Order: sequence, then C-alpha cells, then structure tokens
Amino acid sequence: MLTLALASCRRDEYAPAPSASASSASKDFASVARAGHLQEELTRANARWQSRPNLGDCATALKEKDDLELCEAAQSSLTAITVAPAATPHAALAVLAPGALALARLSERLRYLSLEELGQRRIEGDAGAPRTEPAPGAVASALAAAPHAHKKERAAHAEERTLQLSESPVSQQLSLTTRLERDVIRNIGGYLEYGSLPVRRQAFETVKSLHAQRPRWPALEHLLRESAVLETDDALKRDLQQLTASGAAKRQLE
Repeated sequence: MLTLALASCRRDEYAPAPSASASSASKDFASVARAGHLQEELTRANARWQSRPNLGDCATALKEKDDLELCEAAQSSLTAITVAPAATPHAALAVLAPGALALARLSERLRYLSLEELGQRRIEGDAGAPRTEPAPGAVASALAAAPHAHKKERAAHAEERTLQLSESPVSQQLSLTTRLERDVIRNIGGYLEYGSLPVRRQAFETVKSLHAQRPRWPALEHLLRESAVLETDDALKRDLQQLTASGAAKRQLE
C-alpha cells in the first residue's frame, strides 16, 4: 500500500503541464465564440439601421431654437449611421460615436423638459382643486378616513399624471430618442466586447473620448462595467476598470 501511495504521489508531482497546443486550442475556441457574438450583434444592428429609424418631427415637442438645433444635430448623425453600413470597424465607430453623443445631448434636454412639464401640471392641478368646508358632524369620520382617502387620491393623481405625460409630445420624443441612443451604444458595445483585440482597443479609445466629453452618461457607464467583466486581455481590462473608476470618482466630487 505504501509503495502504491508513493508511486501515486510521484505521478502527481511529475504530471506534465498543459501543452501549448491545448492552450492554443482554448484561445482559438474563445476567439471563434467572440467572433460569433460580434456577428450576431452586427446583424442585429444592421437590421435596425436598415429600417431607417428617425426622430420624426421634433417641432411638435420642441419650440426653442436651441432645442430644435439639438434635434437637427441628432437627426443628421443618425442619418449618417443609417445611410449605408460601414465597411470596417474604424468607419463604423467614426459615425457611431458622434451619433451617440448627439442623441445623449438631446435625450438629456428632453428629460429636463419632461420634468418641467410634470412640475407645471402639478402646480396647475393644485391651483385648480376646489376648496370646500366640511360640515361639523363629518369632521371625525373624515379624520378617520383621511389616511386611506389620501393614499387613493395620490395614486389616482399619480396615474393621471403618468398617463398625461406618456401622451405628451415631449414624453413621446424622449422615449424615441433614448431608445435610439441605446441602440447606438449597443452597436459600439458590440465592437468593444466581441471584436478582436485591436478592434476592442480601438473601440475603447472611442468610448474613452466619449466619456471625456460626457462623464455622467449612465448608458456608457453600464457598457464600461459590462465590458470590463467580459474582457480577457489583462491590459485592456485594467484600462476599462480605471476608466469606470474615474467616472465614479468624478460623480463623488460633484
């Protein structure tokens, strides 16, 4: 028994390391899988852009000259993306980056206008509410029922405001703009997450430039965190993590 145990230990001690061919095969498999994911993302993106999505008539939601210019800039960038599929990752990123930035600027403005609209409707609703004096005998019962009535009233008002905003031109324009913004970011993310290492590095530089121009960008920050988790190259993974951390540090200082 002792002899068998010693022989087993010696086999473990001198067990051969994984061969270079096995390691190479594993890397090849990962590259093929990554390329497959990239092709899926590009197919999805191409189908989206071939449908020629557009921002519609922004004048129904936006009235100020500066706001309309934001919409025109976003529409021009979107048109550049949808006119023809880019032949190379470099060409694709060159049109996707300004498109994402223009759409983000427009969605931020629309989000502000939507909140402003909500506040205005709340003020108008409060101002228009009729005031009535309760009968003396009804005070006690009214006090007892007040908490439940108040909750129902708040829920009804909230539902009504939500419905009104969802039907407003500003809200509809915001929904369309943010959806297109997410589509463009996802298209960039396909290159950043699933491209070959040179393509991923190029996509990272694109995202880094966007981040510098717009540090507070939730959709871009989510992409950075997701890409850092998926990245297998140590140097690029470190760069992704550092860029994500720098964005978090800036938000804490603000």
